[in-house]
Amino acid sequence: MIRRLKVVLGPEAYASFRRAARASQLGKVAIPDYFAYVARVLRDHPDLLEDVVATYPEDRTRSRLAGLLEEDRETKRGDGPGSNAGAPAGSSASYEAEVLADGLVVLRGALDVDAQTWLTRAAFEAGEANDAKGNRGFYERVIDASSTSSTRFAVEGDGRASDAAVAASDGGHARASALRLNQGSRGRVILGVDAFPEKLTELCMECVSLARAATDTMPVMRPTTVLVNFYKENAQFKWHRDSEDPTVAGTPDAPPIVSFTVGASCDFAVKRRFEDETLMTIRLDSGDVLLFGGMSRMLVHAVTRVVPRTMPAFLRGEMPVGRLNVTARDIGRGVIDESQFPAYRVYYGGEMADDQV
Repeated sequence: MIRRLKVVLGPEAYASFRRAARASQLGKVAIPDYFAYVARVLRDHPDLLEDVVATYPEDRTRSRLAGLLEEDRETKRGDGPGSNAGAPAGSSASYEAEVLADGLVVLRGALDVDAQTWLTRAAFEAGEANDAKGNRGFYERVIDASSTSSTRFAVEGDGRASDAAVAASDGGHARASALRLNQGSRGRVILGVDAFPEKLTELCMECVSLARAATDTMPVMRPTTVLVNFYKENAQFKWHRDSEDPTVAGTPDAPPIVSFTVGASCDFAVKRRFEDETLMTIRLDSGDVLLFGGMSRMLVHAVTRVVPRTMPAFLRGEMPVGRLNVTARDIGRGVIDESQFPAYRVYYGGEMADDQV
């Protein structure tokens, strides 16, 4: 079983799996949270999940895991709260809700093909339109003066093209244009929610409703700002926490961040404190929506890897190869300091909030 786990998960994910198993045995991770983790990482290998449950070393916990496994099977058959019956219009009819902790929910496959395509186009259009010169979007155009042929745009250093035309005219000759991301292997743009069509707010609110149907630990929210990140393949983003109004941070009422993944998959790791050695790695695929609010709002998190060769074929031509991440937030009374772009800085009552990047 161990050999197969290593093959299925790969070295990095297997190491995380080992840490999570050890943490559950030491009582550092609640058993339902541990089961939710192993059920997710082994969702495509149900026989291996059965083996993991059946070989758990402690009898009482093994029995409890077996019960959770049976509940999970019933849910997938449509008998439990994770079923997709009554999914609101605009979300995928085949989504699955995973409650990983209080206020931490993944909606698997919540965005159908049409929604992913629309969100991609809206995000890139908003990013380009953020500044007439292009220097306040999540990339800047870099013109190759030596080129004299029309091309499609590519992220600089990526070497692959998409199907959105950005050729620049120069004396009758078209010159190649590349996108230089404003934070190295990652680019970002920070916008008010009104920079997007109303459909984004509607989609966000639908996902909040789905998460609240799955757990009563997810607070309400109303999106006010949107942070868009574009990651190249194999990109990472350091451990950090997202700023929050100090009057609600760390409380069950902290409004969730709604994070949409489109394009390449990523490994999204979370832990309670920076100094914690135990972490949970969440694989996010194109169409998945992650929500973290309430008691999970101030989780420390990182993107440990954008997985190569995982971008769905239907998105080729809509975006460069990589991961698009659209995060809708409710910053309440907060005010964004736009002068520090691309850094994300929010003030509450004239004081800069902690935990910002």
